[in-house]
Amino acid sequence: MLILLHGDHTVASRLELTRRIEEAKKHEKEVRLLDGKTSDALTLTQAVESFSLFGGTVLVVIEGLLTKLGKKEKQVTPLTDILKRSADTTDIILWEGKEIGKTLTALLGSKTSVQLFKTPVVLFQLLDGLAPGKAASLVSLFRQALVRDAAELVFALLVRRIRQLIQLRGGVTPEGLQGWQAGRLTSQAKLFTMDRLLAMEKQLLAIDVSIKTGSSPFSLTQHLELFFIDL
Repeated sequence: MLILLHGDHTVASRLELTRRIEEAKKHEKEVRLLDGKTSDALTLTQAVESFSLFGGTVLVVIEGLLTKLGKKEKQVTPLTDILKRSADTTDIILWEGKEIGKTLTALLGSKTSVQLFKTPVVLFQLLDGLAPGKAASLVSLFRQALVRDAAELVFALLVRRIRQLIQLRGGVTPEGLQGWQAGRLTSQAKLFTMDRLLAMEKQLLAIDVSIKTGSSPFSLTQHLELFFIDL
């Protein structure tokens, strides 16, 4: 089985990847993790064609392989041929942190299960709308986001955005941000003092602990609504 998880909604695709890995472990599969950015034909062949040391089945997870190769079809084809050849006997998951074009996707073959994760517009609006005094609009956007995505996913994206704002407020550009993204988020960071951003991060951490330990009478959704109201 060959599976491609890709798209800009990396939090959602990561959650799906984690779910599949945990499911494989429950079934006592050996899980092999490969960095696609440094993998070549030999590395892939050894990973997908060698038998499990424990005599069971194998799940091979490869991150960033297609993103690294880009549109270089001549370099991609030998690698996708290896994956397709092994897909009948080995479970293989390709995880990509961006959307992969149709040309490269087609090289994986028609039997490949492809899942595209695109960030809903309302989540962009919610994260970009983080600002003091915007409680009503933020709560409204949050409730709209919950129609499609779980509160846990919104929480993870919110934590990442706050940490990005903290870095930018301190003069550090977070890894992976494009120039235009850094510029936009820098402007957003300036809406808050550094002390306020750190307090927001601390508040989110406390929410996470209280939910995981069961010490809070409120649900995560209720906690997040209060968080937006307090802004």
